Amino acid sequence: MDRVSLLCQLWIFGFRHALNVQIFIKMHRSDFAERQLRMMQQIDEDHTLTQLANAWLDLAVGGSKIQEAHLIFQDLSERYQSTSLLLNGKAVCCMHMGNFDEAETLLVEALNKDARDPETLANLVVCCLHLGKPSSKSFSQLKLSHPDHVLVKRVTTAEESFDRALQSFS
Repeated sequence: MDRVSLLCQLWIFGFRHALNVQIFIKMHRSDFAERQLRMMQQIDEDHTLTQLANAWLDLAVGGSKIQEAHLIFQDLSERYQSTSLLLNGKAVCCMHMGNFDEAETLLVEALNKDARDPETLANLVVCCLHLGKPSSKSFSQLKLSHPDHVLVKRVTTAEESFDRALQSFS
């Protein structure tokens, strides 16, 4: 087997494990996600995909792991160009640590890179709410460009429930 084929197989193998980490996190099974991450670390601990999976898992676990996730996102931002994904990761860490001003700065920077990114818009809505700032502009953008986003669906459901409750008192 030549070197290129081996590298491709390793990359696909790592991608599959990273996807599994994401799936297990969504299923609230951080124990299984951690097993997948350990397999990735055995292959290549310093690989970008391994580092991202590690940060995702640290965010899901929370607590003292948030600082570790922040350091990973910071390191990746310094090694590579800051992307919307990395800026969002750092911003979410900042929000978890209660630093909403820094999170807002990071999210605005992420919006400058991709003004329609749904996760940036959703995170900015949450951040603005915590800062007591108006979030309607970001939410309207999210609602228009990504009507199926989970935040839009939850807000819409809550508004409908509120309207039904209000009508029952009328």
